[in-house]
Parts: sequence; C-alpha cells; structure tokens
Amino acid sequence: MADEPSFAPPVAQRLAEWALALKLSDVNADVLERVKLHILDQIGAQVSCCDLPAPRIAQAYVSQFGRSGPASILGTGLQADAEGAAFVNGTAGSSFEIDDYGGNGAYAHPGCVVVSGGLAVAETLGASGADLLRAATVGFETIIRLALATMPSMLLGRGFHQTGAHGVFGVALVAAMLERFELEPTVHALGIAGSHASGTTEYSQSGGEVKRAHGGIGAAGGIRSARLARLGLSGPPTIFEGKRGFLQAFCNAHDARFLYEQLGSHWHFPERGALKPHASCALIHHHFAAYDKLRAAHAIAPDDIEEVVLGCEPLTLVHTGATGPRPTDIVGAQFSAEYGIAMRIVNGRNDVGAYLDAEADGFQNPAVAAIAGRVRLEVDPECATEIPQGKVTLRMRNGAVLSAKAYALGSPFNPLGRDDIEQKYLDLVARKSGDEVARSSLRMIMNLEQVRDVRELTRLFVPDPGIRRMGGT
Repeated sequence: MADEPSFAPPVAQRLAEWALALKLSDVNADVLERVKLHILDQIGAQVSCCDLPAPRIAQAYVSQFGRSGPASILGTGLQADAEGAAFVNGTAGSSFEIDDYGGNGAYAHPGCVVVSGGLAVAETLGASGADLLRAATVGFETIIRLALATMPSMLLGRGFHQTGAHGVFGVALVAAMLERFELEPTVHALGIAGSHASGTTEYSQSGGEVKRAHGGIGAAGGIRSARLARLGLSGPPTIFEGKRGFLQAFCNAHDARFLYEQLGSHWHFPERGALKPHASCALIHHHFAAYDKLRAAHAIAPDDIEEVVLGCEPLTLVHTGATGPRPTDIVGAQFSAEYGIAMRIVNGRNDVGAYLDAEADGFQNPAVAAIAGRVRLEVDPECATEIPQGKVTLRMRNGAVLSAKAYALGSPFNPLGRDDIEQKYLDLVARKSGDEVARSSLRMIMNLEQVRDVRELTRLFVPDPGIRRMGGT
C-alpha cells in the first residue's frame, strides 16, 4: 500500500485546494470535450430512463418525503429540492446499465453522480454552464482518481460498490465549487462525505433493484455533505488516508498517491473514461467485442458451438459470474456473463430493447438458454493484466477452436467516436422528448461554456409547460 508522507497536508485539503483554484482556461480543450460528451451521455440516460421502475420509485419517495425546490427531474414536469432531484436523476441515470464507467482498470461510474448532483445544485443557484462544466471536470477527475486508488480491491476484496462510495466525494466537491466555498468548509464537506459513502455489490450475487439507486444515493449524499459543512458541521480532514479513513476501511489494498499526485498537470479522466454501447455490466463488454471479432472473421451458427469459454480477470469472474446462466430478473440478466454472451451469439444484440424483450419472455428463450448453459468463465493470465481485456474461445462441434481477445467498444483502447456518442444521445432522447429537443439540447451541451444559465438547458426536457413541484415545504 502506497501512502503519502506523514508531513504532507491531508489529501482532502490538497484536493480542495486544486478544485477551488481551477479555472476553465487551465483545462485543455480535449479534456473539456470529453467531459461534455460524458455529460451528454448521462443526460441521455436520465431522460430516456426516467419512467423505468426504479426511477419511478425514487420519484414517489421524493414526492412523499422530500422537499419542494427548483431542481428538475429530467424528462418529467417535476421539480424538487436539489437533494431529491439528484437522487431521482442519479437513479434514472444508472437504472439500465447505459451510463458511463471507468476503463483501463479504473473501475468507476462517475456520470450518474457528477451530472445528477452538479446539475441539481447548478439549477438551484442559477449557475452558468461554464460553472457547471468547471465543477463537473473536477468531479469526473476526482472519481477516476478514487477508482485508481481503490479498485479493484474495494469491490473484489470487500464487496463495496464504487458508484456511491466514490461518487459522494465527487459530488461534495462539485457542490462546494458551485457554491463557492472557501477552503475549510470544502475540506469538511469531503470529510463528511466519508460518512455517506455506501453501497455493496450483493445485488450481483442474489439480485435486487437497489443497485439502480446507488448513483442517486451518492449524488444526494454529496449535496447533503456540502450543505452540512456550509452550516458548520466538521469532518475529519484525513478522511482518505487516516488510520480509520476511507482507504483502509474500504480496501485491502490501496494507493493514495493517485489522489494527489500531478493534480492539475495530468488528467486521468480522458485516459480512463468509457461510454457504453450495450446495456449490461461493463466488465463483459470486452467479451462482446471479442466475440464480434470472431463473428466478423468466421461464419458461426449457434448450434455449431460446443462450449464458450470467457477468459477474464478475477473481478469479472466474481462480479458477473455469480448469477449463472439462468437469470430470473433483469439485473441478473445484465450482470450474467453467461446470459449476456449467449444473447450476443443468438440475437447479436445487448441493447436496452434486447434486455427488455428478454424480460418479457421471462428469460426463457430456448436458443439463448441453450448457449448460456454452455458458457464457462475462467481467470486467464492474458486477461488478468493492469489493463484487462476479454477473451472468448469457441469450441466448435467439428473440433475447431476459435479464439479472440478485445477491449470493450467504448473503452479508451477501443473508443466510440464523437458521432457515435452523439447518435446514442439523439436516439435515447428523441424517443422520450422528440427530435427537436434532442438536437437542440445536444448543441447546448456541447457548447456548455456558452450557456448563461443551466435552466435554459433543463427546461428543454419539460414535456409540457406546467411544472409540478414535488415534496413538502
């Protein structure tokens, strides 16, 4: 475990100093474009998924138990207090496995927390697009640095889910920046955020829709942490590196240096940020890409396959191998490596519609079930590297063995182009809000630094002029 020298300032202080001093002009244009593409991708997820079951439950919760306020529930005519809006939007944005993640070994889900939390606070303040972009840039980088410092140990060794556990710190920092905190309350906000860090991955073992809410829980917790700090509550300045701090409490192995080395001079986010073309756990996207290589090179009929071997690193085995080949709910299907690759082999699809169709069939498609039962996962040294790949080996009934390795489509070593990312957004938003809203909002997001008030953006997603407020006083 690598830690900072004992005489150095606390890690939270160094993060806060960097964040508060940062100017947009300090950030390279390519970094800002990458942040805007991730904001775009996440808003598309929030708008398109707002009517799914978990976001509906989140809306009902905020309606019954939350506070009224000016922050938008995207894709609806509803508004709430910033904490409630962030909770609902973060839940929507992570509710169907189409949100962004950290590639190149930096396992994270930054967008569903950073965008939902940042947008809710920015709306409440009437902040500019430039203010939101500046804060979101820090939020994304902070979460990727946390991932590099803690993963895969945090998940593989302890079973914590990174989305809320990382996200609450990122959003606390985002909120402090938007509210123009001084240094001391910003450090306290990070210290308090440590008490909101939460979420386990037991859902990947025995099911449960609560996973969908982890983004919302992290975003709301980050806003709450900043608000408590603003009111004077203190938190431990050594929340990250302390003897009873986040790193030792959540990890068997960690490297605190990622949290403070080269802040402002080296950006990890553009090297690690990844976007999803498929609606499943990102860990098995490598295998989809490897199978696609085989399908492009060979004529493959599902009935000709004797066995499918998925070579992987240990995290994929633990996180996507527990459900098995016969999922009983949609979370299980999206986290089942066996079922996911079988869908790809039989139907050639792992998009939102493919999983909804599978749910409608009760996950009983006989052709998919037959292939899923022939899938085996194994840890493969070729894949268990610092930058993991996926390996697919097909053992055919005629004795042939076909094998390929690949990085996931959308990951840094196999990236989606800007046109592909924008098309994903247009497809998602147009289904909910129409082509005009999709195209005008895309232009606004990709020119976010020119937006005078972020409410110009959020009002585009209101389905009708009548705004309904949620919650009580």
